[in-house]
Amino acid sequence: MPVAVLGVIAAGGVLTNAVATADPALPARTAAELLVAIADAPDRPFSGTVAENADLGIPALPGSAASTSLSWQSLVTGSHTAHVWYAGPARQRVSLVGDLAESDVVRNGSDVWIWSSGDNTVSHGTLPARAELPRQTVPPIDPATAAKQALAALGPSTAVTVSGTSRVAGRPVYELVLAPRDAASLIGQVRLAVDSETSLPLRLQVIARGSSDPAFETAFTSISFDRPADSVFAFTPPPGATVTEATLPTDVGAPRGDRSSGSAASTREHPTVIGTGWTAVVEIPDGAAALQGVSGAGPNGAPSGGAAAATALLGATTPVSGAFGTGRLLTTSLVSVLILSDGRVLLGAVTPDRLEQVAASTTK
Repeated sequence: MPVAVLGVIAAGGVLTNAVATADPALPARTAAELLVAIADAPDRPFSGTVAENADLGIPALPGSAASTSLSWQSLVTGSHTAHVWYAGPARQRVSLVGDLAESDVVRNGSDVWIWSSGDNTVSHGTLPARAELPRQTVPPIDPATAAKQALAALGPSTAVTVSGTSRVAGRPVYELVLAPRDAASLIGQVRLAVDSETSLPLRLQVIARGSSDPAFETAFTSISFDRPADSVFAFTPPPGATVTEATLPTDVGAPRGDRSSGSAASTREHPTVIGTGWTAVVEIPDGAAALQGVSGAGPNGAPSGGAAAATALLGATTPVSGAFGTGRLLTTSLVSVLILSDGRVLLGAVTPDRLEQVAASTTK
């Protein structure tokens, strides 16, 4: 869900002439200048420690206390610490770390490794040399990745301003603010702290409409722009690890254009994005089946992992009906989720009315 929320923050940009009140060490810059600087910034290596915190208003879920888990129920609640290393698109590593455990996603050339120390399991896959890591493979833990998603589709639906300057990870930054104009968005602001020297986003905050506190925040607590050693990306499965070969998806979550004007419901296996900008909605064709426990059972037949979390999530929904048929709705300050009786799940950082409109327009 964090990925979905950030993915639909495809905000627009009607630029104002607002200029930050310059810190004595920083020259004044406009919003337009900062956006150009981010877009034109050279690809540079870096490494650092990131603190992430998510408070989306979702009820406590089984498995959410596992701070090093890459599971969705862990990443949508609570706080996490990650170490990140970047030496180009083909050399990346993200490590979620806890007191006695960690989970790693490592890309070294065409090889992609996902390791969980808790059960000592390793998943290995390969990508074409120039392909990017699928968005759902690496959660948007570090601010640079999250900001890239937020700025991916700028358009006229957003006011962009500079609110001032501050410091993140000891470095001076400009505060760039994206604010949606569409009242159907639950997002009030996305705030980016942009490094004054490198133009790399060092912090991202997502603030719900009507709130002053971030519902999602990811920020570097330390960062270095020295190139990480090649050994950081040389992954070898630990002794005794269970290794499986996986096929990495290449188009999950890819936008399919605006299908909100009466087209039939999707029959694709993968999720699709309906609409654009702040009010885009993610549709998962078989999402209801997944929420009903397809992920399997644990000891004594009880749902395990994602199934148990999904059961708890379903318990927080309320029944709804309309032109789309019947379903169940979960609403938080930043996220709405509609589980339809036809098996589809729609979600986004939008009002329930927006979800129901999309559901009705895409129902057979």
